[in-house]
Amino acid sequence: MRRARPVRHKKSHGALWSIIYIDLMTQIMAFFVIVWTIEHGSKATATVNLATGFGTGDQTVRMVDLPGDVLFASGKTELGADGKDVIGKLFGDPASGVLNFDRGGMAQRKLVIHGHTDDVGIKDANFQLGYQRAWSVYQEIRRHSKELPDHVVLCTHADNTPQATPPAAPDPKLTEEEKAVIAAARAKNRRITIEDLVVSPPIAKGGK
Repeated sequence: MRRARPVRHKKSHGALWSIIYIDLMTQIMAFFVIVWTIEHGSKATATVNLATGFGTGDQTVRMVDLPGDVLFASGKTELGADGKDVIGKLFGDPASGVLNFDRGGMAQRKLVIHGHTDDVGIKDANFQLGYQRAWSVYQEIRRHSKELPDHVVLCTHADNTPQATPPAAPDPKLTEEEKAVIAAARAKNRRITIEDLVVSPPIAKGGK
């Protein structure tokens, strides 16, 4: 007598969107808490710098990854409605202090916007795509701060700093499961990273 196999329910697109949205909101809340801590005089936590070209005394306070597939439609560089909503929630409240760049002259605060792509297509085209998407995010954040142009850095990485590495697939006849794994890795790499960076003041010659 055969035993009935339990029915496995696949996650719907709605359930998957809910997971991505909840994770994104968690990152945003953490971003607000850390920025609030900095504004009230607490010491910043030093983390790994993403080779932004600043000095060795600089500190990355917080980095938030925003999924590119949430911000942009496929192949597009203009922010979609969901993307604008995310940026508005992150930067739209003046009382939060997220876009307050006043550090009292002791250090400079920079907002670094990194554009990342997947490994599909020509490398040079992906460099352009990464920059164009970072530019779109900058333009949307700028709506909430006139000071931003003096305190922002835009970077493009193409696919040179992936979050996930798609598995090698020498066999052209991939299974559906293998295709899904590769697609998920590439989707994770298509992202915008917003880095909150505290830059040390330049040291004058002679150590003064």
